[in-house]
Amino acid sequence: MACDCVINLILRYKFLFTNYFYCQFCMYRPLIVIYLFISVNLQIEGPQLVQHGFKDAIAKVGLTKLVSNIFLAGLFYHLYNQVATNTLQRVAPLTHAVGNVLKRVFVIGFSIIIFGNKITTQTGIGTGIAISGVALYSVIKAKIEEEKKEGVAAVAP
Repeated sequence: MACDCVINLILRYKFLFTNYFYCQFCMYRPLIVIYLFISVNLQIEGPQLVQHGFKDAIAKVGLTKLVSNIFLAGLFYHLYNQVATNTLQRVAPLTHAVGNVLKRVFVIGFSIIIFGNKITTQTGIGTGIAISGVALYSVIKAKIEEEKKEGVAAVAP
């Protein structure tokens, strides 16, 4: 965690004063983090990770499926971060936050339908609060925008 924060700070400082695009920042950061974390993890957990972790995983799903799943998880996580940072550059932070809430509500609903997850009282209350908050925000924002347009129309000669 600390390593990731330090890398973020260094790269943000570098990219702040250069002509790099933010997408390039999103490309370099994970590569540096992977290099540092893999080297540290292999030194600390190397023998146990290979002996127990990888062998058990390969025995359970097979080498090809394990490698493809690790690759796809990394790819989709990277693409998600690219989309999130590019979206944040183009919309207001509050709008981005609302979109993030909607994404979480969709994931909860999707997991209930596809995976058959049970809805606990806490999940139901949390989902209801999230949906209500997004709906309330949308109504208030639309009303404010409408009042602004009416105010501009009333001032115009």
